[in-house]
Amino acid sequence: MPVTSFVRGQLEVRIHPSRESAGAEGASIAAAIIRETLACDGRMAIIFASAVSQDPFLAALRNEAGIAWEKITAFHMDEYAGMAADHPASFRRFLKDRLFDHVPVGAFHQLDAEAADLDAECDRYAALLADAAPSLVIMGIGENGHLAFIDPPVCSFQEPRSVRPVDLDDICRMQQVHDGAFETLADVPKRALSLTVPLFLSIPRALVFVNGTHKANAVQAALEGSIEEACPASALRTHPHATLFLDPAAAAKLS
Repeated sequence: MPVTSFVRGQLEVRIHPSRESAGAEGASIAAAIIRETLACDGRMAIIFASAVSQDPFLAALRNEAGIAWEKITAFHMDEYAGMAADHPASFRRFLKDRLFDHVPVGAFHQLDAEAADLDAECDRYAALLADAAPSLVIMGIGENGHLAFIDPPVCSFQEPRSVRPVDLDDICRMQQVHDGAFETLADVPKRALSLTVPLFLSIPRALVFVNGTHKANAVQAALEGSIEEACPASALRTHPHATLFLDPAAAAKLS
């Protein structure tokens, strides 16, 4: 099965024969962006998503040669409020296990989800992001169309904050069970810290990885529905330089 490519709004969409193929091509593109940016600027900041949809990409990226990881500052997108960094479901731990324990990244800035003042912690992290000025973001799309933990009920395309505390809706929380992070819905935290949609749209380059039948409805809404806060991922169609990588299952409901 060949790769199918088309454009929705400003968003390039690439349907691959498998999630592994999509991850491998995305890693090759990301590596080229990283090498070029480091050659020009000598440093770079990247935001990474933490979800099983990212596994093929992260596995391929850590094997890409010629990346000066020590010149890269890394950020993550979100974290459950109150969760320790070493918790099995922690997104900080996810990225360390999948990537940063394998490559010598220069710095990995982490949201302190156990902070006493979550608003202050979000402001601290926003200041780090502003100073680092990330030029690449690696993303996914949730079952409810969320980006990071910006679920439809809390989404604002005019959100003034780069990072904020959020309440998680039940669809989002159930996705964490589907992904194997928790055994039951009752185990999933109800609050989180998350980067916001306007922040993602401000990053010059975005690579988005979505796979599996359980994401097909969200992908259809993001690409064929209205651009609206009821589907946060629909905003990706306005990003000036984003690429969405799909496997056949995630693309199954596209017309």
